Amino acid sequence: MKEYTLSVDCCSAWTTLGLAEDEKIRGEINIDAGKNQSALLPGLLQHFLEAFSLTPENISLFSVVTGPGSFTGIKVGISFVTFLAWAAGKSIVPLSSLECMAFEKIRRSGGLAASVLWGGGGKVYGGLFKGEGNTLPPLSLFRNGSFTPELFLEAFSGTKLRHQDVFWLTDAPEKVAPLFPSFGESFEKIVPTGSATVELTRRHKSRALSAFEIHADYFRDPDLG
Repeated sequence: MKEYTLSVDCCSAWTTLGLAEDEKIRGEINIDAGKNQSALLPGLLQHFLEAFSLTPENISLFSVVTGPGSFTGIKVGISFVTFLAWAAGKSIVPLSSLECMAFEKIRRSGGLAASVLWGGGGKVYGGLFKGEGNTLPPLSLFRNGSFTPELFLEAFSGTKLRHQDVFWLTDAPEKVAPLFPSFGESFEKIVPTGSATVELTRRHKSRALSAFEIHADYFRDPDLG
């Protein structure tokens, strides 16, 4: 019997869907939905699955990106996927947006990638990852979290790596690069894709949880005002 895997990511302005049949990527949708994610997501999924003559009941394994990122987007994605998985009696693989960003860059080439997302309030969400080949997920080299730029560089310096040996990735180079003036020009903008996210899901199958065990990884409280 074929095993279908569906990934959903709403952590940024982009909404992505990915579908795999066993180990083969079958398709993806990547759309800059902005604040319309909750309204568009049900229809996007319906039309996406119908293109393959599938329904949510045919999905064997779900995944959802649980953060960090947009507080509203995280809630939209988690609520949507946990309901689908609960109704179908299937499990969910929770994914980090930071790992997903790194995976976009190093899933084929390998190497080292620092994911730095704009967090607002002068802070960033950050993580550092090492590619582990064509079948394993990236290895996290220090704990993902919310950092001031200074604390992120302190964590990075603890790895003894040189910044020029690392791919520096971000969702918002115009906001993040000025926070790292000594090498801000090194940042590359990465847009999430459903194909990479569903491939990463397959590599993390052993982390699958029930719908009731999925929680958001905000890393900090929302800014007020």
